[in-house]
Amino acid sequence: MKDEKQYKALLLKSRELFLKHGVKSLTMDEIAKEMGMSKKTIYQFVENKGELVNLTMQDFLNQERQLMEIILKNSTNSVDEMISMIEYWLQVVREFNANTLNEIQKYYPEAWKLYNEYRFSFMLGLIKGNLEHGVKEGYYRDNLDTDIISKIYILAVEVLLNQALFPTKQYTYLNIYREFLSYHLRGIVSTEGLKYLEGHNLFRN
Repeated sequence: MKDEKQYKALLLKSRELFLKHGVKSLTMDEIAKEMGMSKKTIYQFVENKGELVNLTMQDFLNQERQLMEIILKNSTNSVDEMISMIEYWLQVVREFNANTLNEIQKYYPEAWKLYNEYRFSFMLGLIKGNLEHGVKEGYYRDNLDTDIISKIYILAVEVLLNQALFPTKQYTYLNIYREFLSYHLRGIVSTEGLKYLEGHNLFRN
């Protein structure tokens, strides 16, 4: 029987290491060393590195979904909702290695499929819902095509991770993502929404 506490600790540490160092070059030996356990112990939980990547991805997405649902519940309006989501995402990518998702897409198709299913179901619905909510409140422009804008938002991930456009030697993913989020939010708010937005220091360093 799996030690649930140890298993959750393994997924959490793996997520931290994958986000920071990427996926391809990180070995099971290195993960075991960081965990302070033997590789044999890790193989009591997973059969191979591919399974560990899949489980880590699923665990991360489950936790993010729960956090997004909490944000939806606690936000006072659409702009506040988006600000809270952006604050969370910026925290996630603060030490994010841009190659991580590129490597998952290339070498771990099952994990990439999990990520895409999450993006094009839950996240797409979340962003579209936020846009529709904001239009009704008057905080977002009333002429927005919420279907188009939500899909552009979701598909932007591939552009932001494109190494030909944004090589890691020249750009940090945090700065790229911050600029994109600022571009998105300022492009959708109405005059009233902009006034509300300017009361926050969201995009200041």
